[in-house]
Amino acid sequence: MNVPFAEIPATGSQYTRNDAAWLASTGLCSIAPVEAELTLQGKGDRRAEVEGTLRTVLRLTCDRCLAEYDFPVDAAFHLVLEVPDDETDWSVKELDGAAELDVIEVDEPIADLEDILRQQLYLSLPIKQVCSPECQGLCPHCGADLNSGGCTCASEITNSPFAALATLKKR
Repeated sequence: MNVPFAEIPATGSQYTRNDAAWLASTGLCSIAPVEAELTLQGKGDRRAEVEGTLRTVLRLTCDRCLAEYDFPVDAAFHLVLEVPDDETDWSVKELDGAAELDVIEVDEPIADLEDILRQQLYLSLPIKQVCSPECQGLCPHCGADLNSGGCTCASEITNSPFAALATLKKR
């Protein structure tokens, strides 16, 4: 949904999204309803302030053991959309609470709500997707899940590239 800056009132307007249609383009799978609430406030013809929340539960794959797990998303955001203008010496510091805002430069004076939600969803994802801090992952030799039980590969592997150095140390 695109909202032109000129149509956003200075008093603000609220938008609610309860559909996950925009989520399909992310490649992520939601297993709970996607709830998004946004408040847009016009700050002139060239900028708009966006405040909102995004809540859902995503099904992610663990980077260590490849098991699927549920990741709750509860993101709150506050940002400014701005069309850069070289003619004016405007500064984001003029807005109240500007230290807490992210500024996004846009090419056209249009607020793309789906793109904003997509960005906030990506920002809420963990850098390393791990099902639990105790996850041991997979055995690098046989691929066994080390969380469900050990494997005998570690004791069998003796062909290490550093094995020759170990013999030198013993001498």
